[in-house]
Amino acid sequence: MGQGQSRLNVGKFLKIILIAVGILIILAAVFAFFKIKVDAKAALRDAKNVQMALRSADIELYGKGKTIYDPTKKNGVADGVKELAGAIYTTEGSYTITAYNTASRDMTGMTFRQGKYVVYYTKHDDQVHWDVDYILNVYSLSETDNE
Repeated sequence: MGQGQSRLNVGKFLKIILIAVGILIILAAVFAFFKIKVDAKAALRDAKNVQMALRSADIELYGKGKTIYDPTKKNGVADGVKELAGAIYTTEGSYTITAYNTASRDMTGMTFRQGKYVVYYTKHDDQVHWDVDYILNVYSLSETDNE
């Protein structure tokens, strides 16, 4: 009788452990999902603030006959614009102006990176579109080239 009772107790104990582990895995997945969502909204908020700061800097440069966009630069940002926009809003992320309409003096494309998030801003006519992507590093390789 003692051995049957101990097997029954071990079986119940294993079921309880497996249920607890399953619940913990589900809770961790739900937590990760909401954490990514909250951080994505924060990155979007920062990108919108940067876009408004760049718009303000563009208005300020209008009087000097300049724009915030310089297609010869790698990031598309003209000299002195980061300082002007930084005086309005400072961010830990980095941004690149990808498109600018010189006829209407309007930024029509921007990419903003903050941590593992990339925010894409596009504007066509009156339609403004924001995309927020999460970067998941899947693979990393470092090697030397010895011939």
